[in-house]
Amino acid sequence: MRQPWLQPADTPPPRGVPDDFSPRSATRTAGGAALALALALLVMAAGRSAEILDAAYGLPVVTGTETLIAVAEAWDGAMQAIGVPAAVDAVRAILSAGRA
Repeated sequence: MRQPWLQPADTPPPRGVPDDFSPRSATRTAGGAALALALALLVMAAGRSAEILDAAYGLPVVTGTETLIAVAEAWDGAMQAIGVPAAVDAVRAILSAGRA
């Protein structure tokens, strides 16, 4: 059901999927939203690999700490191997130059 103020009577209806909260509305599935969220978290973790490693070194010594440190070291090493820290530093330099 469309409200009169959304579409004047003398104009043709809009093309495409209507935005009227019906089953035909353009919405994302839960799987698509989860995939987008996972991709965003992966990008964030890639850019913060050094900080993740630093946080892992600061963990208290309990069962599993060594495993977490090993995983963090492997992740940081992989990100350094593909050049992510250099790209992040370049972006930070560009953004900090814009503030000055």
